[in-house]
Amino acid sequence: MLLTVDIGNTSTVCGVFEENGNLVATFSFKTEIPVSSHEVLVKLKSFLDIYKIALKDLKGVCIACVVPPALHWWVEMGKKLLAREVLVADHQTVKIPIELFYPCEVGGDRLVNALAGWEKYKSALIIVDFGTAITFDCVSEKGAYLGGAIAPGVLISTEALFKKTAKLPKIDLSEPPSQVIGKDTISALKSGLIYGFIGLTDFLIEKLSEEMGTSPKVIATGGLAKFIAPYSKKIEKIEPHLTLEGLYYLWKKK
Repeated sequence: MLLTVDIGNTSTVCGVFEENGNLVATFSFKTEIPVSSHEVLVKLKSFLDIYKIALKDLKGVCIACVVPPALHWWVEMGKKLLAREVLVADHQTVKIPIELFYPCEVGGDRLVNALAGWEKYKSALIIVDFGTAITFDCVSEKGAYLGGAIAPGVLISTEALFKKTAKLPKIDLSEPPSQVIGKDTISALKSGLIYGFIGLTDFLIEKLSEEMGTSPKVIATGGLAKFIAPYSKKIEKIEPHLTLEGLYYLWKKK
């Protein structure tokens, strides 16, 4: 079995794949900087025990990480405590053409998203990842990573709004309001945040598609995709485990 780990700014998501690519376990927890590789191992084992997966069954570890201080302890846990090969996604290990001025700047999570999207669809793509930030990644018809756009995420914007205003309450974003014109403070906040991000998403997809000069398939992923993507006129499908699947493809191609 392969352990895949996506360490994001807000959450860490793990998945366990069988040799044939079947995803048999997924779990997530708040991203924190560990103090040791043993701490990482204890947390990992507590989740694996739920699925009755033994540490000895893990044959390798593949990681995408945007939090460098956390990466060190995960790599040490895999190499020293599990005695397994560890592969970290970056511009050198993800073997796809990267058409950027500075390939070293792009996050491994964005590259494995592009890899997974290409492996699944074999077509031009725009991948929208709704995480701490919202990333838009463009993939050519030949599978090259073209670049994209980065916008503030839903939670970042929401938290900034609450911190900088005295009277605005925190709200539940799980459902959009029934109409755009808010009739009270909560419905006005929901309208501005949810419909605002839908508008941001669809406009950027439109402009990116124009520059790509084609009609790319548009897919969404990330923990917050379920709140925005269903109301988008541009997003065709939600792929909830795209990053983990990209790590699986990366491991298989190494």
